[in-house]
Amino acid sequence: MESSSIKDRPILHALTIMEPFATCIIHGPKRLENRTYPLDISSLSAKSGASASSKGVWIAIHVSSSKRNLSKNDPTCSIIRLQCWEQLPSLDELKQKNYFGKIIGVARFINCLKAEDVPDDNVWKGDYGSSGSGRNQRYCWIIDEVRALERLIECKGNTGIWKVDDQIAKQICEEIVLD
Repeated sequence: MESSSIKDRPILHALTIMEPFATCIIHGPKRLENRTYPLDISSLSAKSGASASSKGVWIAIHVSSSKRNLSKNDPTCSIIRLQCWEQLPSLDELKQKNYFGKIIGVARFINCLKAEDVPDDNVWKGDYGSSGSGRNQRYCWIIDEVRALERLIECKGNTGIWKVDDQIAKQICEEIVLD
């Protein structure tokens, strides 16, 4: 059986995230993603063919088609501007960029912590009260590096972590070197 390099046959996973949070990850200061399930970094790294010495796992950031947080009555963007990122594009700018349904970059996730183990002063942690257990448990996925795509890639997303189509993964890896 002939072996091939990761560049020839890359395996890449993606995470669909609503705006403005996807933009805050790729173009802004957001380095923590909240989820109700843990991120298994070692399993995803093994599936992607990353070397054992690599730090974390690269995950493509796909923008949800939902515009729920971008309505004039929704306070999400105003809160982000006030708390941590004054340069967040306006609602109109975010809509005009039309990132919806597209992969806009990749983020390297290096750790997954229970929300209770993340300091409360981290504005991206969210306020979910007690992180509890079972259904109410919250996890914070820690990002240490991001890379934006120059050519956005339109594709259909999914919930949770999902495998990117092989052609799209190859296209991403040709534009961005993932170490």
